[in-house]
Amino acid sequence: PKNNMVMLASLLFGICFPIGVSICRRLLRTRIETVDDVESLTTLPVLANIPLSKEIVGSDRTIVVKENRNDMMEEAFRGLRTNMNFVLKPGERVIMFTSCIPGEGKTFVASNLAMSMALLGKKVIVVGLDVRKPRLVQLFNLKSKKRGIVNFLCGDGKDISLLEEQIIPSGINANMDVLPAGVIPPNPAELLASNKMEEVLTELSQNYDYVFVDTPPVNVATDASLLAVKANGVLLVVRQGQTTNDELTEAIQQ
Repeated sequence: PKNNMVMLASLLFGICFPIGVSICRRLLRTRIETVDDVESLTTLPVLANIPLSKEIVGSDRTIVVKENRNDMMEEAFRGLRTNMNFVLKPGERVIMFTSCIPGEGKTFVASNLAMSMALLGKKVIVVGLDVRKPRLVQLFNLKSKKRGIVNFLCGDGKDISLLEEQIIPSGINANMDVLPAGVIPPNPAELLASNKMEEVLTELSQNYDYVFVDTPPVNVATDASLLAVKANGVLLVVRQGQTTNDELTEAIQQ
């Protein structure tokens, strides 16, 4: 055997084999794993990368942003808060939060970003428009389960004081309120597409610095698409290892 040829072949194999394996794994990967995966599918800006600890997954612990704390979660939401303010134009207050599929953390992100804004001295309200599967009452541990925006949308009256009766203080920060979904309606799409829904968002934007709207996953129901035209901005939450490339592409196209 020719030693030089054997050494050269071994060197080339040692370099090319791991590179080939890495390329094959990347080509066969169907789920979002890194920020680069997201950026390869869209030109939309990635505002933040939010870590998710094991203690939060599967628990009722929702508000991880606390006052007078400075850990990894607070910094992550501060970064999201800063980047979102760079993207928004002056006067844009209504922000819609959605995801591709259920379980990606849109309500978690909306609630904690609202808390981060409240700690900055901004008046914020979180509106639960995921009326098919409402969670704000449970996550904020609200006592009243019957009050909510659906009650106002289904009512005949247009008195705005009836809407104010449905708003509940968050109990966490004086600058943050919650407008839960309320009872589950038989016709959610029609309610969310109504002119009355647009009047609600207009009224809230006049009384709050930010209106964060929690909506259903965009690939599951048409509700998010109907509300997107009424919002000033849309924040799409993608979860590492759970969202597929096709699901993200479909959500962006909508």
